[in-house]
Amino acid sequence: MLLDIANEWMNYLGHFHPVIVHLPIGILFVAFILELVAWKSGQAALLNQGIAICLAAGCTSAVVACIFGWFLSLDGGYEEKLLNLHLWMGILVAVIAGGCWIIKKKYGRLLSCRKLYTSLLLILFLVLTLTGHLGGSMTHGEDYLTAGLPRPFANWFGIQEKMDTVRHVKKIIANLQEAVVYTDLVQPVLDEKCYSCHSSKKIKGALRMDATDLLFKGGKHGVVIKPGNAAESEIMIRVLLPKDDDKRMPPKDKKAITKDEIGLLQWWIKNGADTKKKVRELPPDAAMLPALAVLGGPAPDTIKITPLSRVFDKTQAAAKQADIDALVKLGILVSPVAKGKQLLEISCINYTGFNNSKMPLLLKLADNIAWLRLDNTAITDEALTQMAQLKNLVRLNLGETNISSPGIAKLKSLPNLEYINIINTKVNDDGLLALSGIASLKHIYCWGSQVTQKGIAIFKQKNPGVQLEAGNLLP
Repeated sequence: MLLDIANEWMNYLGHFHPVIVHLPIGILFVAFILELVAWKSGQAALLNQGIAICLAAGCTSAVVACIFGWFLSLDGGYEEKLLNLHLWMGILVAVIAGGCWIIKKKYGRLLSCRKLYTSLLLILFLVLTLTGHLGGSMTHGEDYLTAGLPRPFANWFGIQEKMDTVRHVKKIIANLQEAVVYTDLVQPVLDEKCYSCHSSKKIKGALRMDATDLLFKGGKHGVVIKPGNAAESEIMIRVLLPKDDDKRMPPKDKKAITKDEIGLLQWWIKNGADTKKKVRELPPDAAMLPALAVLGGPAPDTIKITPLSRVFDKTQAAAKQADIDALVKLGILVSPVAKGKQLLEISCINYTGFNNSKMPLLLKLADNIAWLRLDNTAITDEALTQMAQLKNLVRLNLGETNISSPGIAKLKSLPNLEYINIINTKVNDDGLLALSGIASLKHIYCWGSQVTQKGIAIFKQKNPGVQLEAGNLLP
């Protein structure tokens, strides 16, 4: 019990190292400056006492910084060789500063000690600088000081651009169906959003993600990927936390992960997090289609959906914050769809417990909802009856729910619906044909449903302008 409490306090106090470490740096530099003034003015006797106080304070604060730095190192997350070098050089700073103080205080007037004192002071200045550089390298990368050097100066010294400053160019894959999901699609996301903190150069939380075996091994908090269970995988829990949560990943000062990338990761983990399978070997999911378009380039059987609806030309009143907060408290994601508009995207990707009884919460935002994701939730046809009141709805995802054709028929009154996803539902040919009454409809995703080739043929004959995604049911 006492050991656990001590560990908690050590972990907490370690967070103060980046603050405390600036004290010895500043104090010892003041001592250097005072020595220069004393040397130039020839008034050393007047400044000796002040210099001695600075050296004593610098030594003391350096010792405290070393202790707190050691506490911080116990939390892990840093390259071991670099960490140890930084630690021992920090200790050396404290020792040399203490030696300078003793000489200055007791032997400062002896000519025989002046050369030793001057030499130690110069060594202290050098070691202090190198220690600070090592600390910066651990926090920001080994090339932190050189990465931003303007061209052509950087070229003269043979300095390459730092990876963090290089724009990531997505590899265009000619045939997405043959792409290996992990290597070609998932790894580029991890590389751009995770490796800066979880790779061989920096291992925060004892987690490395740049090696497959270490990625699945996890870190000090356990495994981060549970194949087949995206909802309980720590990586998904972290990326779906609110933006103001300190545990959200990537951190606030890093490039945020996009919704499309989140959808891709969820799809991969949900289907077993296999590192060898190709896109064509995993069951499709509408949530990953936009991500495939972004990460791999468009393929014949994928569609990048760009909503061009008259809804975006309208002016809506702002939604009440209390109504938005009621959804957010449940874990539902609420975000704006377009800049300068009051239209919202509501996503239950992080709250699969959403059911018919929660529909009144959505109706309070009826005029503002343009995109709605209810896939994998507990809704039934009863919810679709109420959903028909969302007159500004443009995109609707109902995949993998318990809806059926009678419920789909209730959506015929939606005047602006352009996109609907009914994959892996009980919707049959009757439900598909019921969608014919929606003149604005452009895209339907229906693989895994009870729709047949015959129903698709009849629908396409009546609605040649609507693009259908039905997997192997298409001719």
